Amino acid sequence: MARNIPFRLSRSSLVAGLSVVAAGAFAWVGTAADPGGPADSPGITLAGTLPPQSTSEAASYPSISRGGLPTRIVIPAARVDAPIAEVGVVLSDGVPVWETAWQAAGHHIDSARPGQPGNMVITGHVSVADRRNLAAFSALDTVVPGDSIEVYSGAARYLYTVERVLVVPPDSVSLLRSDNVAAVTLITCTRDLKDRLVVVGTLTTIENTKSDA
Repeated sequence: MARNIPFRLSRSSLVAGLSVVAAGAFAWVGTAADPGGPADSPGITLAGTLPPQSTSEAASYPSISRGGLPTRIVIPAARVDAPIAEVGVVLSDGVPVWETAWQAAGHHIDSARPGQPGNMVITGHVSVADRRNLAAFSALDTVVPGDSIEVYSGAARYLYTVERVLVVPPDSVSLLRSDNVAAVTLITCTRDLKDRLVVVGTLTTIENTKSDA
């Protein structure tokens, strides 16, 4: 998210983060091309397992796609239109760091997929040291509640409405928690690179865009 500054997790933060993952949330991870924050780092992706859905959750979202990974994110209010790549948690010199996507926003592999009940976590750089990379969330701080977030997967477009915008410390893991609400959590660094900017939205509409092509 920031420049090439690895985001290192303390032992206590890692334990807390892993417990969140075990509870059904997902651990952020990154890409080995450009370390620098929850959305900035390179790497080897660690495969994760999506939490099983209960019958009641499935009944609440009868039209949910069960398969597709997110491929593109569009946020008109922040001038965001970026591809999405899969990311996870990697080790840098034996220390766990969040992986971030190269030339893309990053979908954390253990988080929910578009439209599914649960928390879909997407991270991105606010600035980049290498101009070949992409600062996907450089203007994320312009987003306000009520703005729309569009996440694409194949021919489906998932529309989320922003509910909250907040700033949290770098070691916060509570925002990774998941429940049966279909939500998206966007994470980047603040402009001073000291904290994390977080945007949370909830699913409002699922559209098939195949006829638009």
